[in-house]
Amino acid sequence: MWLIDFFPQVEEGQAKMKLCRVSVDGFKNIKHSDIVFDGIAALISLNSYGKSNLLKAIDFGVDFIKNNEDTKKKMMRWSGGIPLNKATAFQDYWIEFEMITTMNDQPFRIIYGYQFRWVKDKETGACIIAEWLKLKVDEKSQKKYSILINRDEEKAFYRSSETGRCNANIAIDKNDLIINKLKAFDNLYYYEIIKEINALKIYIDHHLDASGYYAPDRLIRKDADILEIESINNLPRVIFNLKQQFQEKYDLLVNAYLQLFPQIKEIIVKQLEVPELKEKLPEDIPFKLSNEIYVLFVIDENLNQPISFQEMSDGAKRIFLLLTNIVLADINSITLLGIEEPENSIHPGLLQDYLRVLSQLLGDCRIIMTSHSPYIIQYLNLDDIYVGLPRQDGIAQFEVLPKAVQKRIIQEANHSDMSTGDYLFELLSGSVEEITSLENL
Repeated sequence: MWLIDFFPQVEEGQAKMKLCRVSVDGFKNIKHSDIVFDGIAALISLNSYGKSNLLKAIDFGVDFIKNNEDTKKKMMRWSGGIPLNKATAFQDYWIEFEMITTMNDQPFRIIYGYQFRWVKDKETGACIIAEWLKLKVDEKSQKKYSILINRDEEKAFYRSSETGRCNANIAIDKNDLIINKLKAFDNLYYYEIIKEINALKIYIDHHLDASGYYAPDRLIRKDADILEIESINNLPRVIFNLKQQFQEKYDLLVNAYLQLFPQIKEIIVKQLEVPELKEKLPEDIPFKLSNEIYVLFVIDENLNQPISFQEMSDGAKRIFLLLTNIVLADINSITLLGIEEPENSIHPGLLQDYLRVLSQLLGDCRIIMTSHSPYIIQYLNLDDIYVGLPRQDGIAQFEVLPKAVQKRIIQEANHSDMSTGDYLFELLSGSVEEITSLENL
C-alpha cells in the first residue's frame, strides 16, 4: 500500500491546493472543454461564442460544492444553466478539478469531480449521479491513483482508513455531495484534502468600468471583511488597510503598477477624519457610517502637484483595480480568478507588460481570461491559448492547438506578413472554407 508510506499526518491548515486543470461539460452551450493552468490561460473566440458561458460553468461548479442541499436542488433546476441546444439538450452537468498540494514537503496530485442530471420535467433529474476523488504522490514514477470517493447512481463509497479500500458505505442524499458530508469526519486521514476541496473559490472580475471604486465613501458594510475581494466598493479604503496589514504585498502591488506607468513616481493613500454626523442610520440595515474617509493620490513626474486617482484614465484605474484583485486573491486563497476582456480598457502597447506583471503577482491563484483580441495571442504562450472554433450548431468548445498546428500557423502567418494573432483571427472570422481548414488542422 503505497499510500501508507507516502501519505503523512498533516497538521491542520497546512495543505494548500493549486489548480492544474478544470474540465467542464453540459452547461448552456458548452461542450466538454479541458483548461490546463500554468499561470494564465486565455479563452479566444469571436464575439458571442461562449467564453463567458465557460467562466460561468466553472463558477457554477464551485458554487455548487459550497451550497447546502436545498440550494443544490434549486441549482439543478436553474434554467440559466440547463443546455437548450439540440445537440446537448440531454447532457448532464459534469465538472472535474485536478490540483496539486504539498503536505510535509511531499507533493500530491488530486482529482475531484462530480456529475448531476439537470431537471427536464417533474419526474426526472435533480440528482447527483457520479462523484469521485482520487489521489497519488506527484512523481513521474507514481502512475496509480488511490480512490478515496467512488459514487454512481446506485451506491456511494469512501475510503475510511489508510489500510483499507474505498468500500465503506456512506448514506448520502441524491441532492448532496459526499465531499460535503465528509467535512464532519475530522478524524479522516485525508481530512485536510476534504477541507481544501470544500474551500475552493473562484472570483470573476466584471469591472469593465472601475471609476466608481475610487470615490471616498463613508458608507461601509457592517459584516464585510475590508480585504475580502468580493466586498470591494471603496478601493482607497482597501489600499490603506492593505498597507497597514500586509506591507510586503502592498509594496508588491505598488511596484507592479509603477512598472506599467513609469511616469508615476509614487502612490499615496491617506486616512482622513471627518466630523461625526448627527443623523444615525437605522440599526437594522447592514451599513454604518464611518468617521474616516480614504483618498488615493499619485505623484506624476510630469505634473506639479499630486492628483487624485479619480482623475486618472479609465484604463489606468481598471488596471490598478485588477492588480489589487490579484493581490487580494492571494490573501483570500482564491483558487481561480476570471478576467473578462482586459483589452477593453488596456492599450495594446501596454498589454504585454500587463500580462507579465500579472504573472509576477500570481502566487497560488490561477487566472483565466476571455478575449477577442489578437494581441493576447501575441503575448501568451500558445499552449495557454484555448480557441473556440465557430460551429454551425451553436455549440461552444475550447481546445488548445496541438504543437504541430501551432508551428504551422506561425509559419503561415509569417508567410502572410501577419502576426500569429491576426492570422488566427482572420481564419476564425473567415469563409466557411477557411474555418474548415482550421478545423482540419
